[in-house]
Amino acid sequence: MSEAARRIEPELVARALGVEVLDYRCRSGVHPPGPEEHNDRHSIVFVRRGVFARTVRGEGALADANHVLFFNAREPYRIEHPVAGGDDCTIFALPEPVARELVARHLPGDADRSGGPFRFGQALSDSQALRLQYEALARARAASSLELEDVLVTVLDRVLSTVTRGASRRDGSPPRRHRDLVEAARTELHRDLTRPPSLSDLARGLGCSPFHLSRVFPQIAGLSLRAYVARLRARAAAERLARGARDLTRLALELGYADHSHLTNAFRREWGVPPSVFRAASAP
Repeated sequence: MSEAARRIEPELVARALGVEVLDYRCRSGVHPPGPEEHNDRHSIVFVRRGVFARTVRGEGALADANHVLFFNAREPYRIEHPVAGGDDCTIFALPEPVARELVARHLPGDADRSGGPFRFGQALSDSQALRLQYEALARARAASSLELEDVLVTVLDRVLSTVTRGASRRDGSPPRRHRDLVEAARTELHRDLTRPPSLSDLARGLGCSPFHLSRVFPQIAGLSLRAYVARLRARAAAERLARGARDLTRLALELGYADHSHLTNAFRREWGVPPSVFRAASAP
């Protein structure tokens, strides 16, 4: 991350129940890992756009719009941008009692961890949690305290519930070579989501067979290659709609969909509602 990108301060959108809701937008180019940094409070972070890599305790992992991240207060980490364009994130900064209460409800064995309540650095974010995150952003900018506080509790509870359901799948440690292969594949996919490479071309560039890549990818990423790309596109569309985009034909073509109908059908499969309904609930 460049010095200019590091100086970007997240916008404090709202504060409720002791939780700060922040909107962070970074416009970084390609950069190797930066110096160590840390958050002053425990944080749950939804990636809305872009991709970056975070290294914690010597272990690195890519994060994109398919992920929610967990930061323990004062735990050092490094950030790297393998693809230009930066990232947009929603940050929920949690006071100590709130963070531990949330974890205690879903992962009671982790609530009193000495290094912080979050054992896992990141997880796949399900569509409902991400949709609630957009609603929280919208409510934070223009809603009563009751509406904001209610959706805030719901989204935080939902994301911890999601992590609990996936905890058993992450307890095993996959081979490092498999993790490195999938991280490299995900980086290549982010270079142009509108025209992703074929499975054959992607595997050839990574020095493996298409069968091996197709088999290993869901084991590490939690989704098949096609589902991973489809979800990223649908979430890119959601981010644009939340910012007020109205021309669905133009949006469809810019994101690599065949036409307006293709976008609408894919969007409905991912979010459960058509683009117009999502925009009405999520746009400030």
